Amino acid sequence: MSNDTQALTTASLAFGEEELPLAHVDCYLCGSSDGAVLLEDPPFTVKKCSSCGLGYVTPRIPESHLHLIYQTEYFKSQSASDFGYSDYTQDKLGYLRTFGKKARIVQQYLQRGRVLEVGSAAGFFLHSMQELGFEVEGVEVSEYVSDFARSEFGLTNIFTGLLKDAPLIQQSFDAVAMWDVIEHLSDPLEELKRIHGLMKPDGYLFLQTQDIEAFFARLLGRKWQHFKQLEHIHHFSPATIRVLLDRAGFEIVDITHRAGGKYISIDFFVERMKRYSILLHHLLRPAKLIGRVFFYLNPRDEMIVVARPKG
Repeated sequence: MSNDTQALTTASLAFGEEELPLAHVDCYLCGSSDGAVLLEDPPFTVKKCSSCGLGYVTPRIPESHLHLIYQTEYFKSQSASDFGYSDYTQDKLGYLRTFGKKARIVQQYLQRGRVLEVGSAAGFFLHSMQELGFEVEGVEVSEYVSDFARSEFGLTNIFTGLLKDAPLIQQSFDAVAMWDVIEHLSDPLEELKRIHGLMKPDGYLFLQTQDIEAFFARLLGRKWQHFKQLEHIHHFSPATIRVLLDRAGFEIVDITHRAGGKYISIDFFVERMKRYSILLHHLLRPAKLIGRVFFYLNPRDEMIVVARPKG
C-alpha cells in the first residue's frame, strides 16, 4: 500500500506552470524510517533502508500529482542528465534497436499471443512485438508520446491514462511488459496486483529496472545516472524486487543484467557525461558533429526480470 498518505510537507516544488506538493515517506517495503543517506539533493533525500535494503526518495511528489511530470516536458527535457529525455522521439532508430532486442527476449518465452505494455511511451516496443506477429495493447500517461505511437506506427490500441482506468479484460494477456517503469511508481505493489489480474495464469511478466546493488552503481556513488530524484523514486535490487513480486503473487523465472543495455546516441552520451565530469562533457561536445550515430552500451546496472503468476 502506498505510504504517500502521510502528511504533506509545507514544501512544494515548482514544475513548469505547476506547484507540486511534496510528501515525506518511509520505506515502501517494510515501513522503516531508518536508513543510510545516499544522496542529499534538496528538497530530496535518497535513502537506503537499513532493514530491507530498498532505496527510495523522500520527500517526493504524491501519487495524486505524479502523472503531471510525465508529459511533453519529460520527453523533451532541457536538462536530461537530471530529468527525462532530451528528445525521446528523435532517437527513434536507437530505441527501435533497443526494443527490438527486448522483443526477442519475450519471443524466447512466447511465440504468439496478446501483449500489454504498461508505460508504452512512443510505442517502440509495441511496434517491435507487432512486427513479430503479436497482438499488442499499451497504457501510457503521456498524451504527447501516445499520440506519436498512434501516428508513427498506427498503434490504435493505446490507452492514454493510468492503468487503473484502462478498459482492459481480466486474464486476457499472455505477456505484460514494464520497461523502466516500476521505479517511477508511487505504489508498485498495487500496480503489479492489477497486472496480475490482467494476465492469463500461464502468462509472463517482463520488467526492467535499475539495480542499486550493481557494481557500476556502487562505483559511481552519488553520481550514478539513475539518481534522478523527481522521477526515480524507488531503487530496487534483485533481493528487493523478489520481495515485491512475491507479495504481488509472482514467482521469478529469471533475473539477468546481460540484456539491460540500450542503443544510445552520441548526443545522449555527451549530455549524460555532465553527471560525471563537466570538463569531460565539454571535451566531448565536438563529437556531436558526428550526427545521430547510435552505439550499444550496457554498464550492467539494470536488470531484466522475468516472472510468472504463482501456480
